[in-house]
Amino acid sequence: MKVFFTASQKGKNYFDQYYKRIAEESEMRGYLLLNDGVLATKEEELGSDGKDTYEKLYHKTLKALQEADVCVFETTVSSSYVGYLISKALELNKPTIVLYFKDNAPVFLLGIHEEKLIIRNYNDNNLTQVLSAAYESAGKLRDKRFNFFISPDLLNYLETASKTTNQTKSMFIRKLILEHRNKNSHNK
Repeated sequence: MKVFFTASQKGKNYFDQYYKRIAEESEMRGYLLLNDGVLATKEEELGSDGKDTYEKLYHKTLKALQEADVCVFETTVSSSYVGYLISKALELNKPTIVLYFKDNAPVFLLGIHEEKLIIRNYNDNNLTQVLSAAYESAGKLRDKRFNFFISPDLLNYLETASKTTNQTKSMFIRKLILEHRNKNSHNK
């Protein structure tokens, strides 16, 4: 399984030991860790190379996010960067694990009700168990591949509709199915 992991660059000063433990625990489970480059880079280096560096980092990060089966974010120290990536992961319909240390809850994220969002707090003693349970939950939420045939006319409609709504074709179809399911569950 491919796992995308990142956390706040500013938080490295205080929580780097936990960032490393999360990465190590993930790799010990045999997961391939997709790195976004931010955690491997010193904060002062991030702002030194200009626009080309930022564009490369942005595209590298989004590519890794898209390739991932599960996304993991440590959010103890708030970061607009991490918040954006959490939003993107959910938009891509990825099981998304959000971890935070003790009582440092990501209050805004706690208000989100998404099926694939798993939010857990941890402490010095239970990180391994919390991460293990979160991975188990995420594994159950991973998408299953489903192929089907449609006419060229329906495909043209699907492509136009998905572009108009700024969604992938899969996301568009998934939302239609969810709407149908919700409508029918209310009629029972």
